[in-house]
Amino acid sequence: MEKFKNVMGFPMLATAVWLFSLTVTHYGKRGALWFGMFLVVLSLALWVWGEFVQRGTKRQGLAMAISVLLATSGFVYAMEIELQWRAPIAAGAAGAAGGSLKESPDGIDWQPWSPEAVTAARAAGRPVFVDFTADWCVTCQANKKTSIEIATVRTKLKAINAVPLLADYTRENPVMAAELKRFGRAGVPLVVVYPRNAADAPIVLPEVLTPGLVLGALEQAAK
Repeated sequence: MEKFKNVMGFPMLATAVWLFSLTVTHYGKRGALWFGMFLVVLSLALWVWGEFVQRGTKRQGLAMAISVLLATSGFVYAMEIELQWRAPIAAGAAGAAGGSLKESPDGIDWQPWSPEAVTAARAAGRPVFVDFTADWCVTCQANKKTSIEIATVRTKLKAINAVPLLADYTRENPVMAAELKRFGRAGVPLVVVYPRNAADAPIVLPEVLTPGLVLGALEQAAK
């Protein structure tokens, strides 16, 4: 049982690393540094507490004070002063400026989603492929790897002259939240394909995707 507990610690560590990586989205590169420093100081405070307060027999009061001081000072300096965790950074400049959100040189040439972008693309007679996603959404990331950011879908998007729009819900957005609600979803993932014919209703894909589902929806939207 002890070995099993130790082994299960590794998936928990991997999850912690993944969650830690999300700080960059909200606070930039410095966010990861100062949040990491706070975790180091907090770990030291917890070690002092466990070693000298819970298991110690002498000067427990002093150890308790040191532990609390470490945790408090680490939080105030790293989180409040340096990180300013109550004020996350603004959305990325590329998205705000309407630039490409392409993740790799051969990736889909995503454009930032907005209701106006959908309306403009449909008015131009082009199919629209919208992916409502978030960095913290495991299903979203799985869909991206297996069924969206793949060669066949990239080729199909170009072949039908579709407009790919990315709705990044990593940081909650009231406009996106309203759109999700309009399609009957409480949150991400949501993939919607708008047909070339503006009179046709949008195609809402299921939460878990396959390449066949995505390609079929794009084929239908191109008619």
